[in-house]
Parts: sequence; C-alpha cells; structure tokens
Amino acid sequence: MKQTKTPSRQDQATPLVLVAAMLLGLDLNWLTHGTLEFLHPLVDIGIFLVITAVMMGVRIPDLRGALKKRKATALALTTNFVVIPGVAWLLGWAFLRHSPDLWIGLVLYTLTPCVGWYLIFIDAAEGDVAWGATLLPWNLGLQIVLMPVYLWLLIGHVLYLNPWTVFQSVGLFFVAPFVVGWGMQWGILHYRGSATFNGPVKAVLGPFKLWALVVVIVALFASQPPLKTHDLVALLTMVGAIFAFFAVMFLLALFNGAWAHLSYEDNVTLTFTTTARNSEVVIGVAMAAFPGHPLVYMAILVGPLVELPVLLLVAQGLVRLRPLLWARPLDPRIPISKER
Repeated sequence: MKQTKTPSRQDQATPLVLVAAMLLGLDLNWLTHGTLEFLHPLVDIGIFLVITAVMMGVRIPDLRGALKKRKATALALTTNFVVIPGVAWLLGWAFLRHSPDLWIGLVLYTLTPCVGWYLIFIDAAEGDVAWGATLLPWNLGLQIVLMPVYLWLLIGHVLYLNPWTVFQSVGLFFVAPFVVGWGMQWGILHYRGSATFNGPVKAVLGPFKLWALVVVIVALFASQPPLKTHDLVALLTMVGAIFAFFAVMFLLALFNGAWAHLSYEDNVTLTFTTTARNSEVVIGVAMAAFPGHPLVYMAILVGPLVELPVLLLVAQGLVRLRPLLWARPLDPRIPISKER
C-alpha cells in the first residue's frame, strides 16, 4: 500500500500558534493602551526575513513540465488568477461589505496560491504530485506580477490606495524577498550542494519562519491602535466567509474537472492548487499597504485556522468520492466474465 504524507506536527500547530501570538499582541495592546508604536521597525524587518525564508525554501522545477498538460494547466491558472479574485470580492461584498477592513483581508488572503504544503494534500488524496510541483513556479510568478493589479482593481474600490504605496509594498515585501531568497538558495545549492540545502538548511528554515512570524505578529498587534469589541465580533462573520470560499472552490474544482474530463489524479491536483492559500507572503503586502488597519491583518491570519482542517476534510472527501465520480470504465479488450 502506498504511504501518503500528512502535515507535520508543526504544520498542524502553526495556525493555533499564530492565533495565540495574535491574542498575546492584542493583550499587550490593551494593557499598554496602544503606546507601543516603537515596535514598527521590528515588524518591518521581521516580515521581510519571514517572506525571504518562505521564498528561499521553494525549489522551482522546470516551467515546461506544466505544459505537458496544457488544458489542465490553463484551467488551474485561470481559476487561480481570474476566477478566485472575483469570487473573493463577491463573497466579501456578500458577507463583509459593512466591515471594509475584513473585506480587504478576505480578498488579500485568497489572492496568493500556496507555494508549498498543497503538495502534501495532493499526495494524501493520491493526486498527481509531479504536475502539482510544475504548477508552483507559474503560481508564484503570476501572483508577484499580478498583485499590484489586484490591489488597484479590487482593493482600490473598497479603500483608497496610493499607486506608489501599491508598488512599494509589493516591491518591498514580495519581489525583493523573492530575489534575495532565490539568490541565497542558488548560492547554497551551487557551493554546498542539495544535501546541505535539503538537510540542515531546510531543518532550520521551518522553525525560523514560525517563530520569527510569532514575534512579528505579537509586535504588529501590540503596536496598533486599540481594537473595539464590535470589531472582534465581526470576525465571526469573516470565518463564515472563509468557509464559504472553500466550499465554492471545492465544488468549482469538481465541476471544472468533470467539464474538462480530468482524471481523478488531475482533479485532485486542480482542487488543492486552487484552494490552498499562502497567507505568510501576503501579510507583508497588507502591512505595508494598509498601516494602522489591524483588522486586515487579523482577517489574513484567521484564514489558515480554517484552511488546515478544511483541506484535511477535502482530502478525505475526494478519496471517498473517487469510486462514485471517477469509476474507471471497463476495458473493451478484456472479456466480461459470466457467472455459470
């Protein structure tokens, strides 16, 4: 029997750890009455280092691999970069139009496809991991290129955005960490080899990303203007909107897979590459583009708390649906045995 991967204990604990860090920051904010503004430089430096570590840990395979399945690849990329922004904006309007900051947070959270652990869920549901890996550079490159467009077209209709702020935030917390992280990865691979990169370097990157992000989140929320009680209550509506997003994307992936006549393995890959999100990367853009809007950051950080259990359920659900929706047709070359 094929052994499948499951999220590590650190991956499973990460959403809870980040929410605990957020709550600690809010407590410090309340105790100090929002007088910790001097922590802002720590937040800027920390988030840059976190995103650089995220980018450094991403191995980019051959771009041409995705072109072997052109129709399926086109469907995945169209869903991620055309359909999802529209779906997220409409869900924000439906659930959160009376809370613009949460609306923005929802849209930002959904704009960046995952660049890592979605492969674990593809493997767990017995999907095509190889094709999923070749989609990674396309997802990463397009989200970097299109982020200023999304900020201007989608977010600019909810809150005013200075064009310079858009490019500054994307450049500082998206493009620059990618360049630095990829450069460090190339240097280690070139001079020390893949054994060093895949061994001690990756062993350090995981804990570093988590605990550096914990420090950033505590400082971020501790240094913001105090939140009001009704703002925290509005987060419950945000959770409902996130659940709705995952439900819509799961059903859409099944529909698209049936329409395109995808195999079970390809439909699994399509499902997870269009549902798993990358909140670690977008938090830096949100922080730079919307200073003084803690609800935007909070909305982005609540997302993974919902995402992890949902993706685990989706993986189990796909395996259970396999004999119902992807029953293999009989091979006409094999005679059907008759009972005597």
